[in-house]
Amino acid sequence: MIFSALLSHYRRHPVQALFLLLSIVMANALLVGTQLINAQSRASYADGEQVLTAGPIAYLRSRESNMPVNESDYVQLRRQGFDMLAPVLRRLVLTGEGDPVELLGIDALAFPRQGAQTQGDAVYGSQGFAGFSFAPYEVWGSPGRLEQLGWLPGERVPLRSGEQLPLVRAVPDAGLGHRLLVDIGVLQELTDSRGQLSSIMVFEEDPAATGSLLAALPAGLVYTAVEQGPDPAELTRSFHLNLAAMGLLSFVVGIFLAYNALSFSYTDRHELLRKLRLAGVTRPQLRGALLLELALYLGVGGMVGAWLGARLAASLLPGVGQTLAQLYGVYIAYPDSFSLAGMLMPLLMTAIAAALCIMVPMRQSLQAPLLERGTSGWQGQAVLRRDRLMLLAGLVLLLLAAVASVQATTTWTALAGMACLLLGAALCLPLVLRAILTLLMRLVPSQNARAGWLLADSRWLLGPASLALMAMTLALVANSGLNTMISSFRQATDDWLNQRLAAQLYFRSAEAPRGLQEWLDQQAPGVALSERYRVMLERPDPEGKTAQVELVSLQAEAQFAATIDLIRT
Repeated sequence: MIFSALLSHYRRHPVQALFLLLSIVMANALLVGTQLINAQSRASYADGEQVLTAGPIAYLRSRESNMPVNESDYVQLRRQGFDMLAPVLRRLVLTGEGDPVELLGIDALAFPRQGAQTQGDAVYGSQGFAGFSFAPYEVWGSPGRLEQLGWLPGERVPLRSGEQLPLVRAVPDAGLGHRLLVDIGVLQELTDSRGQLSSIMVFEEDPAATGSLLAALPAGLVYTAVEQGPDPAELTRSFHLNLAAMGLLSFVVGIFLAYNALSFSYTDRHELLRKLRLAGVTRPQLRGALLLELALYLGVGGMVGAWLGARLAASLLPGVGQTLAQLYGVYIAYPDSFSLAGMLMPLLMTAIAAALCIMVPMRQSLQAPLLERGTSGWQGQAVLRRDRLMLLAGLVLLLLAAVASVQATTTWTALAGMACLLLGAALCLPLVLRAILTLLMRLVPSQNARAGWLLADSRWLLGPASLALMAMTLALVANSGLNTMISSFRQATDDWLNQRLAAQLYFRSAEAPRGLQEWLDQQAPGVALSERYRVMLERPDPEGKTAQVELVSLQAEAQFAATIDLIRT
């Protein structure tokens, strides 16, 4: 009966119920989405680079940076009995519309049976890789990647060269992610790369076989263990940090909106709560009914927000995977479904935040006087006490922000300091505005009644509208912060690309380009030659592990001036 009476208010005011639900959904949706994307990325990094569930332990690459591996070296090693090797060819092709697409060529029959061939049997039954490795061949991709490209299963995609890709096949639950797989022989023909490999994958084998492989390596190849490569989690830490910050900002704004909706609902139902108390309903009974009502809204809003967050993550994950692949060379899997474990933490955070949100307004509503005569004065005192408590909490948070600004040693500590600064400023806003309006009221002459009434009315409205002002302030700051974060990331990426791709044309040669400048002076006067050398060195880090260091020569030109100055300092 009590619960039904409380819900009857929302039947007369459905907009309040909708606003409360939307605020809870907003607090959950983006947070769940970013959490799921980051969780899936971390899982992919932990599994390492895998192709059809088979993960190599090392790679054989050319000693010359960015030079292809001779296919004859691979054939020679296989003939010597090293069956744990599998060739790989990475090539970028242009579709008929001019879109660049990266293809990964593999020899599926050379993969370990517990990896790729088992996956092929699971997808295509006893045929296994027959459709992939034999004419008319197939291009395999995850459903999310094919949808991103706009390719339909069964079609043949035309290329700019006039050739056509083999039949497109969607392969779910294979961990392909951003990759598009094709038979290596087909890719060699399509890209005129006969006899060339990008690298050779080395799969799990006993230490004795690995030692024999190292002894039998041709002079032009180098063995690189997976652990010696750059850590993908470290490479992409800033990217995922931005995603996490975006989700947390949305969560904070949503919680403030939910707090405002709950507070306004309790204020609007003050007369109903007073009549229920006069009818004999005790405070514990009323508190239980209000908590049950909150649990109902949390359950519905949380489930809807989690569902929308999962949908958001599924739609954004291919774009995130494309960004990671193009910027960092890191590949993540696109799962067909997400684990519920990734949604539990945002739901728990929402429940805890909502419980904290209702402590003040529910306590005020339950302790309100039953007689109307003292209601107005009591409400003013309650609002003033609330603003003072928020000011105290805000000052504590601002103090923590000041300490973090000096003592922060990690990115997460700095983010925590920024969060304290943001929340502290928002909590101080109501009382600061009240003090400003009080000062203005004293400065306005008594003859100006209209201005005095306007300031007095604005000061009174700070009570019910202060939370809305705080939420609006946080929303504006969050929007400004997101725009700044995105534009900064874009600017940094553009600057990085301008340095990596500073020239209009690149020549790659195994030998020194002798006489090239003289030839350019004759054929294209005014075109300058700028040689760039890149060397990969292996050096021990402070922890004793082997780390790879890339050294690149930079000429003293305008686009490299900032980088050279940074290195010199």
